[in-house]
Amino acid sequence: MLVLSCKPKASIQKLEPMQPVPSQSIELSEQALDLGIRDTLDFGSMRQGEIITKSIKITNLDSKPMVLLRHVTSCGCVKVLYDRKPIATNESSVIEFQLDSKSLSGWQMKLMEFYFADKATPMKIYLEAEVE
Repeated sequence: MLVLSCKPKASIQKLEPMQPVPSQSIELSEQALDLGIRDTLDFGSMRQGEIITKSIKITNLDSKPMVLLRHVTSCGCVKVLYDRKPIATNESSVIEFQLDSKSLSGWQMKLMEFYFADKATPMKIYLEAEVE
């Protein structure tokens, strides 16, 4: 005869990453936009055909709302998603970038330009990846 006994499971703990993933952020101001903001979002190494999504948080430090009117991409392999609402003073918004590497190979550098209302100089975000 075989007798088995089970103890009730302890409460399941949520697994936390060993190190937090750093998130990129950009602080917007009238002066920064006039001078031209540039940043690079590194997608690292990826396999051909892989789709990776990364994001950047933008925070409005100006005294008036910032309105992101439009964006221009240098490649159809990048999709950009963001909320079309004005960003109020001291508020943040997130821009998501989705890179589809199905037709890419080798080192890649893609340019995204974001145009804000009343600003001639766009914010430039470069996407960098190594596609294997």
